[in-house]
Amino acid sequence: IERTEAPLTAADFALVDRFAADLQRLRQDDPSLQIARICTYRDPVLGKRLVSSDGRCTLVQVSLSTPYLAVQTRTTVDAIEKCIRACERPGSVSEDRPSLTLPGRLQIHLTGPAGIGRDLIAASANSLESTTLATIILVVVILLLVHRAPVMALIPLGTIAVSVWVALKILALCTLIPGFCMVNISQVFAVVMLYGAGTDYCLFLISRYREELARGRSGPAALARCVGGVGGALTASAATVVCGLGLMGLAEFAKVRSGGPAIAISLIVALAASLTLTPALLRILGPIAFWPHKQFWRTGLHARLEKPFAFEARRRPRSPSRAGLWGRISRYVVARPLLIGAAAVGGLLPLALLGFNVRPNYRATSELAPTSDSIQGLAAIQRHFTAGEAGPITVLLEASMDWEGPRGRAILAHLSQGFSYLDNVAEVRSLTQPLGSPVPFSIFGFSLSEQSSSSLFTPKIENRKPKTGLNMWRSVVQGLTEQINRTASEFYVARLPRTKAEGPPRFVTRLDVVPRSDPFDAESIQTLEQIQLWLREELPKYPGAEQVRAECHGITVNARDLANVTESDRRRINTLVLTGIFLILLALVRRPSFALYLLATVLFSYYASLGATTLLAYWWSGRPLGWVDWRVPFFLFIILVAVGEDYNILLISRALEERQRHGPIEGVRRALARTGGTITSCGLIMAGTFATLMLGGLSTLVQIGFALAFGVLIDTFVVRPILVPAFALWMWRNEVAAERKPILRRPPSYRNFAA
Repeated sequence: IERTEAPLTAADFALVDRFAADLQRLRQDDPSLQIARICTYRDPVLGKRLVSSDGRCTLVQVSLSTPYLAVQTRTTVDAIEKCIRACERPGSVSEDRPSLTLPGRLQIHLTGPAGIGRDLIAASANSLESTTLATIILVVVILLLVHRAPVMALIPLGTIAVSVWVALKILALCTLIPGFCMVNISQVFAVVMLYGAGTDYCLFLISRYREELARGRSGPAALARCVGGVGGALTASAATVVCGLGLMGLAEFAKVRSGGPAIAISLIVALAASLTLTPALLRILGPIAFWPHKQFWRTGLHARLEKPFAFEARRRPRSPSRAGLWGRISRYVVARPLLIGAAAVGGLLPLALLGFNVRPNYRATSELAPTSDSIQGLAAIQRHFTAGEAGPITVLLEASMDWEGPRGRAILAHLSQGFSYLDNVAEVRSLTQPLGSPVPFSIFGFSLSEQSSSSLFTPKIENRKPKTGLNMWRSVVQGLTEQINRTASEFYVARLPRTKAEGPPRFVTRLDVVPRSDPFDAESIQTLEQIQLWLREELPKYPGAEQVRAECHGITVNARDLANVTESDRRRINTLVLTGIFLILLALVRRPSFALYLLATVLFSYYASLGATTLLAYWWSGRPLGWVDWRVPFFLFIILVAVGEDYNILLISRALEERQRHGPIEGVRRALARTGGTITSCGLIMAGTFATLMLGGLSTLVQIGFALAFGVLIDTFVVRPILVPAFALWMWRNEVAAERKPILRRPPSYRNFAA
């Protein structure tokens, strides 16, 4: 609760009391919410710590028994927010704002780990709905623009709709497998990849079908030939994506381990549907699929079913490889491959260099928009309190001794004093110093000093009061001491439940180490490393602490562990993905140097996309330049490398086919001219579906959506039409020159021998 322009008033603190009373009733009436404890400024131990020194902000701490990203946590926080809205003054809430704003610029924010978790879960769920709707609308519009035939546009859309339904049912069955889980982010990616890649497969198949019909073949023969001609290429291109995503199943991080194979399963369903359901629909609909184009309705019904392109075949004007935009582009690329390729590389090289130096960011708060209620609350806490108050480092100690005894208190005092000497530590709160610093302090003339006895504070009488009032003052201070001891013991000490066979009882206590820096900053992680080093090296040396088991908990620990796990997963999976895709490319092109070059082109677009993404984050939302969310390089590498090679395979497989008929140079030109329009449409659809991720409520999805869309566009308009044909022409020209080079056989002579 914060008042920005003046200190909090008595009416404000009365409102806090109403909040606390209502929350206590909510805790008692609904135990399923798992609210453990409610602490306000009236708490005898921590009350003073919950009011800022400037008097403009106070905290109400609500402890929950669930993890901050659990679904139950969202339910509990929503119930708490509803309770607060019912308690506040009527007519004071602005419905278009997430925060609770009261008259007089008094603001209430639900923040902390639970508030952040609630906002993350809600944003993920909203992202799934908005992204799915936007993806469907985009695919429908692009299909109508590409085919200009409503029935033809419905064929890929119907195929992918059936694929999505079947894939989600299969994934629902997969959740019965132990260890397999589905999260909202994985569902978002599965839907986007299904619509993007599945529509691409259908478009490529339909394009080859139209080409076969234009050559005068009947409907059944054209369908059989197009499926036989592109089936292998589609399977190989899908195999690159499935291979990359399937290898994510080797990750240690559970969400990545389940999310990658889930998307791979969805793509297998889309591939199977595009090679079976789409040809079946084309055969059933016949010429109706091409309505309203007139050339398909000028002949009788029998002629339309057998040779729907007979009219167009009789007046074939010119070769499709020489006509149109991509026919002209193919001639320019074939004429000056090295010059055009160097210009394309030079234009993207600055972005690639910037992307090469990008570093991942593991701040959970970076996923949310700055206007989120929990982010505004964190900013308010850091304005009025120590930055580390938003997420202290909690040290848990487990032992068979009672921590309230003399030996336990001595160990806690030793650790509390040692941790407070660390450079970045603001204070340490524990059973022996619940207010964050060792006592003495005086109350009513009595000096209360910390002792190692069973009571936390023992009164020391100063000679300012007359002896006649000694017993009365002693009883007052003793009662206050017992209350503080009892409250501190309830908060800092717990006894573990045990069975008869487990031996002596086990006791747990906690120390809250508050860093001066933000919990997600590098300084806080360094402080955590120092604390863990102390617990590992110094604690066992203290007398009586040999059997104490120590663990650290908190959002700083979570961020550090997440960074370690994901970095290890990223290095391992990236190596495996590159190896798997290289083997697929090698089996297709039969040239190791060519396969390596195809990989290098996609890696180049990957780094250029990272550079563009960090520039977007810097200009759009003020993020530090050179930092992106850790999911961006993780998913961008796997998906972009796989999808980029997808388009390369479609082009190279057609170039190899045309090379056998027309030679290397003319084969590359014809392959680029005939596949240019189709692959461009596929790239635009894939980029558009990825761009719909930017409509989600998570900043991470905005960055991933932009990075994937930008990378696919680079692959579509730079890598596939320029860089890949340029290298193929250079390599195949050298092969032709080597084959045609004459072998000169001259008689041996002394002069030649001497030379």
